Formats: sequence, structure tokens, C-alpha cells
Amino acid sequence: MMDNPLPLLGFVAWSGTGKTTLLEQLIPRLRERGLRLGVLKHTHHQFDMDKPGKDSYRLRQAGAGQVMAASSLRHALIRETPEGEPPFAELLASFDWSRLDLLLIEGFKHEHFPKIELHRAAIGRPLMFPTDPDVIALVSDDPVATALPRFGFAALSPLCDFICERLAERAGAAVPPRASAPLRLLARIRTVIPTGESGPLLGHVSQDASGRLQVQPASGLMSAAPPDPNCLIERPSSRPVAQGEEVWIRLLPTGAT
Repeated sequence: MMDNPLPLLGFVAWSGTGKTTLLEQLIPRLRERGLRLGVLKHTHHQFDMDKPGKDSYRLRQAGAGQVMAASSLRHALIRETPEGEPPFAELLASFDWSRLDLLLIEGFKHEHFPKIELHRAAIGRPLMFPTDPDVIALVSDDPVATALPRFGFAALSPLCDFICERLAERAGAAVPPRASAPLRLLARIRTVIPTGESGPLLGHVSQDASGRLQVQPASGLMSAAPPDPNCLIERPSSRPVAQGEEVWIRLLPTGAT
């Protein structure tokens, strides 16, 4: 498998398998884990985000090759590409990576990046993973024999766990500077952080039975000795942080402490 230095995760399948539906269900759950997400979707060549009659559509019809519509909430650039589909690397470069922890990719199965394959037996199409070394896991409604991690379509929490664990492993890997930035997640405080504790604080993050992240500061505030620190706790303010509140944390690369 060719490992792209950017935090990419693809979802590939034959048409009708339900890639978009699965992503629609996963995205809010991954956001609850604190991940900042983007999506790159491959679609039919005749697609159009614009609507006839809208100002931006009229300006494109008048001959503008690039039209950006911008407001106080969002902006979008529509670019004509009569020369053909842009290279995959060019599409990736269009994203603001300073605002992303993970880019989810639907389609682009011929490009090289980590992918999760979706498979439904009723579709009657062959599995991709036996001939695609980039596939790292399988979501299937059929008990396929494979050494890959396998999930059912309804196993959303375990699939989220798998995605977050993989990101955490990448955060400690020897990769280029942009991708080596600690992963930013949202976790619930298990121990009160009083005023006077300057941040960011060393902490230890774990998961409860439901998969929700919990973090405790690695300091003398606890009666029992904490495990080795594996994250930094970002202080939200100068006030005390009560048990049960949510704070941002950044996972430390392995061996950083």
C-alpha cells in the first residue's frame, strides 16, 4: 500500500452499495469525537452545483471560467475544466489543511491512499480488496473470509473507533511536518482542573464503555498515580474546569514524553 502523508481515508464500492449513506451516518459520529472533517467525492462528469437562474450560473453562462460565491457563512469556487478532470493531487491541494484532521474520500478507487471497501452480497459484484493493497478494512453484509478488520453496515461505533485509532497511530508516525501535528480531539474531563494550572497540561486519554473519550490530567491532583501521559489538554479558559466538562486534547506522538 502507498501511504499518503496527508490524513486521507477513502470509501470505495460498486455503485448502489451505499457509500454516501454510510458517510452521512459516520460524519456526525466522527465530529462528536472532535474531528474536523472534509469530503472529496468523485461524481459524474456532467454534475453541476449551480442552479439555472442564479447569478453565479448566469455569470458562468456568460463565459467566466471561474466563479466564486461568498457570504459570511461559506464560500464556493466553481471552476470550468474543459481540459479534463484535475489531477488527484491538485484536488487535494485545494483543501485548507490547517482546518482538517481527516479528509474522507468517496470514490477515486484507482488512486493510492488508504481505503475502506463496502460490499453488499446482493449487488453481485466482485470484492476489490484481493487485488487492491490499499484497502485496509471491509464493511460488508456478508461474512467474507479475510484477515482485514471487518464491520457490518450498522457497526458505526466500532468503525469510528477503528478510524480514530488509525489516526492516533499516524499522529506518532514518522511523516512530513504537516501530517505529524498532534491529532485534535474532544474529550470529557474526569478530574477537576482548578485555577492556577497553566496549560496545555499533560494528560491521559482513554475511552469509556460507549467509546466516548475521557481525559484526566497527569498531575498531583489525583489520589492514584495516572498512566503515562499520551495527550495535551488545551485549557479552554483561566477558570476551573469541572469534572464532566469537555475540553480539546491533542494526542502526543509515541515516545514524546
